[in-house]
Amino acid sequence: MDTLITISAGFAWGGLLAFIHFGGLWLSLTTMPRVARPAQWFYGCLLIRYGITLTGMWLALKTGPSAVVSACVGFYVLRMVLIPRLSNMKGYLWK
Repeated sequence: MDTLITISAGFAWGGLLAFIHFGGLWLSLTTMPRVARPAQWFYGCLLIRYGITLTGMWLALKTGPSAVVSACVGFYVLRMVLIPRLSNMKGYLWK
């Protein structure tokens, strides 16, 4: 029972990290045309997103191998769900 809880929590944790990571990417790309220095904005947001994602995966790794594997699976699954949904929204730059 403990392993099932760890795997479920890891999956949810990975999904939360993916939501923060890819939501932050979408937010930084949609606000980039309105900032004075877009390159600095993009790279600053990139460092923040990767810092949050890597710290979250490190915390999952401290929990155990099953938690980090399920967090990676949760991250990947939410990525596959979020990217098509965010790319169909109005206001994105690469269409």
